[in-house]
Amino acid sequence: MERVGLDGQTRGDKLMVGKLTPDWMLSASRIPVLLNASPYQTQNDLLAEMIRIDEGGEPTRIPPNENMAWGDMLEPVVLTEAAKRLGLTNVELEFSEAVKHDHLPLAASLDGVGCGKGDIIADMNKGIYTPGAHRVDISGLGCLEAKTTQAPPEDLPPAYRGPLQLQAQMMCAGYKWGAVCVLYRGSELRTFVYQADPAVQSRIMQAVHDFEQRRKNKDWYEPVSAEDAATAYSRVDDAAPPIELASEEARDWLNQLVVAKRNKAAAEQDIDEASAAIMQMMGSHKEAIGTVGNQMIKVTWPERRFKAQPERLVPAKPESVVRQKTLTIKELN
Repeated sequence: MERVGLDGQTRGDKLMVGKLTPDWMLSASRIPVLLNASPYQTQNDLLAEMIRIDEGGEPTRIPPNENMAWGDMLEPVVLTEAAKRLGLTNVELEFSEAVKHDHLPLAASLDGVGCGKGDIIADMNKGIYTPGAHRVDISGLGCLEAKTTQAPPEDLPPAYRGPLQLQAQMMCAGYKWGAVCVLYRGSELRTFVYQADPAVQSRIMQAVHDFEQRRKNKDWYEPVSAEDAATAYSRVDDAAPPIELASEEARDWLNQLVVAKRNKAAAEQDIDEASAAIMQMMGSHKEAIGTVGNQMIKVTWPERRFKAQPERLVPAKPESVVRQKTLTIKELN
């Protein structure tokens, strides 16, 4: 299991014991981010991190937490039981180095490998699933990827919870099958068995080549949000002159931004006026009931409690400049 500080799959998903892949190289666990399939990181987050490493900076690290610790402890238990249910032999769960693709700048840390025999079909009594296939040939060595998650049991794991990572692992190791072994909420193990998928692996190969070109040229992906744009274009060229938003597309986006900000300002003023009036009516009451059309509405005026804290000195911080995630608008004469 790749350290999640590098793959974005925290939020209840496990991490491995020790990271074997180089920080400067794409790893199998980063493939969901690379293919824009991760809910936790964007392609520009990944690109920015790699460019920072290229320039001598540090990779992203996420402090260990209890979820990670339990994932580490349960990994061998999950893999041992999954291998038993699949009938595997020659199971290995400890590795001293990562496996690297023979020509792509791509590496993978394997959780486990095992040797299967013949075809296997879905068996829900054993928690065995074969997504997209009636049967899977597990002859020879295959990859085993362990996951622990707080998500409820599912018949098909999302692409970011193992399947894409597994395809990249098979690419690096040269295996034809693999399994994602997921322990759900600490009480139900489901093993999803996959054949190597040429179409998915071709997408991964193309994405790796595209990423390395972008990395070399600092060519950012199209931002998916204002926050993502601030990540991609975090540096300002103070000597650069203003650009003119002259194209039809640019004028449309500018018009949408200006109108939306005007509407937002008007809405915020309406909210403030209505809130003040209703608060005056509620006085010391915590809740109020009313109707809007045919809809019953409950209004709550909550309290926020602050715990007592001892006096403390704020440590000094060096000066820094961070690009904001919102645009300011000023209407010119």
